[in-house]
Amino acid sequence: MATTRVRRQPGAIFLLTLVMGLAAHAAPTAEDAPELVEATPDARLAALCHIWGAVEHFHPSLPSRGLDWDAALVETAPRVMEARSPEALSDALQGMLGRLGDPVTRVARQTPPAPVPSAQATPLSRQVGDVLVVDLDRRFGNFQELYMAVSALGPELAKARRVVVDLRARGTDEAVWMDQALGFLAGALPSEPVTGPGERYLQHSGYRIQFGATSGGYGTTMDLRLAEGFAPAPGTPKRSVAFLVNGRTPLVPLLLAMVGSSSRTFLVAQGALDESPAVKTMELPLAGGHRAVVRTSELVFPEGSQGLRADVTVPANADEGEQGPAVQAALKLVRSGRAKTPARNASQRTGLPTWHADETYANQEYPSPGLRTLAVCRFWNVMHYFHPDPKALGDWDTVLPEFLHKAREASDARTYALALYELSARVHDGHIFLAERGTVFRTLGEATAPILPRYVEGRPLMTEVFDANVAREAGLSVGDELLTVDGQPVEERAAFLRRHLAASTPAALSLKVAEMLLAGPEGSQVSLRVKSADGRQKELKLPRSRAWLAPFRQPSSEGEPYRKLEGNLGYVDLRQLRVEQIDPMLEAMKGTRGIIFDMRGQPRSTAWELAPRLNVKGAEHAAVVARPLVSSGRRQELRFSDSEISRATPPRYTGRTVMLVDERASSQAEYTAMMIQATAGTRLVGAPTAGAVGDTTNVCLPGAICVLFTGQLLLYPDGRPVQGVGVPPDVEVRPTVQGIRSGRDEVLERAISMLRE
Repeated sequence: MATTRVRRQPGAIFLLTLVMGLAAHAAPTAEDAPELVEATPDARLAALCHIWGAVEHFHPSLPSRGLDWDAALVETAPRVMEARSPEALSDALQGMLGRLGDPVTRVARQTPPAPVPSAQATPLSRQVGDVLVVDLDRRFGNFQELYMAVSALGPELAKARRVVVDLRARGTDEAVWMDQALGFLAGALPSEPVTGPGERYLQHSGYRIQFGATSGGYGTTMDLRLAEGFAPAPGTPKRSVAFLVNGRTPLVPLLLAMVGSSSRTFLVAQGALDESPAVKTMELPLAGGHRAVVRTSELVFPEGSQGLRADVTVPANADEGEQGPAVQAALKLVRSGRAKTPARNASQRTGLPTWHADETYANQEYPSPGLRTLAVCRFWNVMHYFHPDPKALGDWDTVLPEFLHKAREASDARTYALALYELSARVHDGHIFLAERGTVFRTLGEATAPILPRYVEGRPLMTEVFDANVAREAGLSVGDELLTVDGQPVEERAAFLRRHLAASTPAALSLKVAEMLLAGPEGSQVSLRVKSADGRQKELKLPRSRAWLAPFRQPSSEGEPYRKLEGNLGYVDLRQLRVEQIDPMLEAMKGTRGIIFDMRGQPRSTAWELAPRLNVKGAEHAAVVARPLVSSGRRQELRFSDSEISRATPPRYTGRTVMLVDERASSQAEYTAMMIQATAGTRLVGAPTAGAVGDTTNVCLPGAICVLFTGQLLLYPDGRPVQGVGVPPDVEVRPTVQGIRSGRDEVLERAISMLRE
């Protein structure tokens, strides 16, 4: 992937560096970054996706422009694919960026630095008729020399009514000293109170959900760095000031404040005025010494307008001497006595920033090639910037060109959908599900049979029956081993599903694969060949129903979700227990030697009421929430306590507790385990959970396909991760083939023995 570099205006860090006498560490430049070699159409499309995504998520004015940025990518893609040289590619990319009408956001060619002319032996200030000219383009031996020289200007400035400040820097070193010199002149140059522009930028707290609802509270804000104000020194006379700038001038807050809010301050630019030094940008290197520069912040002046422009612009190669056009223009402006309207320095105001959900292009089940490219670019960028667990992405850079090719070559709607399934499966995240036009797993199979296969000791066994009558009539028994599905060997089908399903751990992936082995169209029949415990093989058929598919399947509600076991032990099935049953359950469990909570599946939102009633440890928190906070292409991690455990309810049960877990416990089930652990010191028995805990959000793609994914992580309070590893058991026990076929629950048996010991 192209290296991203964020540029910032010079600031106090230079002062600290100079005072301490330390060598400044230069920011990485485009030359330092690895060069992209766009040798194939897909590699060139990948470069396009990088740049499009940077603008999509971070250009500050995009939300207020009403620009169809999706169309910009779709229409640029053919030109990018046809580009046969770095120059042609740069032209195509510039065509897309040019739609923004933002000179900062552009494709630029890396050129060697121009030779810096020798400094002329001129005084720091000189009088040109009735105008004081201050030339700050110079180097100083040290910080003290700078301070003394600038301080000596005080008496001259105190009486000057017309001032020209020459800030046309010859090189980077001069610009650094110039930045510091202007800091010391902050009280001497203004003759009236002035206020600089604020700096506005987009900040994302996670990825805002595109479809449906979530409890995560993800959102995008337009943040504003507060403007800086400057006041004149007492007794300063009213004066006119003109600043001379070029492409190396540091556009510091004092300059911006005077130019933006004083009617007596003018700006003369030698060469095109480049606002880049005053704002943040991202740089993405391209082949052939080119680079894409993307603005990520904008200036907002006191009257609400954005942008900066010069009063006079002269050619970059014009004479820089006293008789040159820049100096002469500045002298004319400060002598004119004419006040300007501050708004002349700013462009037209843009509209109110507005958030829009991802366009799904629902009228195109098989989208056009351009929209298929958009789908991959959109998904790749959202994962790259907003997935809270970077390690879940693996080598994400190599994924982009591979799937740009697959999506482009997809021959029909099914092949296109499968490409998106496979792309999403490259993210090791158990929360990932694809909803196609409102139907989960439509392409892979929207319905399944009333019996659940599960890998036990590596073998796909039938382990759980949802409709005993249907299974009995078909001649199928718990413990039968699955051999073929619709005539296809089961491991061939499993290998296909492994490529197209996402999970956080290998065990969780095996579970997802097993749950989809029998899937197919709603209302159809599935043909199976199975092998029974005695080795006999049999052929049978079972009906498929959407109601039996994992996302829609409801646990059996037969009988009470809690009961007493032999030996005065309690058993509570958290997959069935409802909130209103918690207090009756705890009343029934009074006096038991211990309770076994079965969390081998999904709970019914009981943890928030159950945990306080077990809180013998006085816990207030069970987890730390980690959420990506992303701005200007850079991400930070915002961490905060979950604060979910109420202490208002005194413990209702203080005995020993054990919880049964395995890879069927994911998301809320894992959080439930963490809460019960934190409050009751509960010991876990079984296997690690699915490792997909935290809230979810989603991204929607062309063809009305929305992909659910993890929006934030939950960690243990001590920082231990759960995402990608699961909640670990204290005692590891797994079912065996023999145990399944004999009807035993070996995990429950181990928990009972622990409480009896």
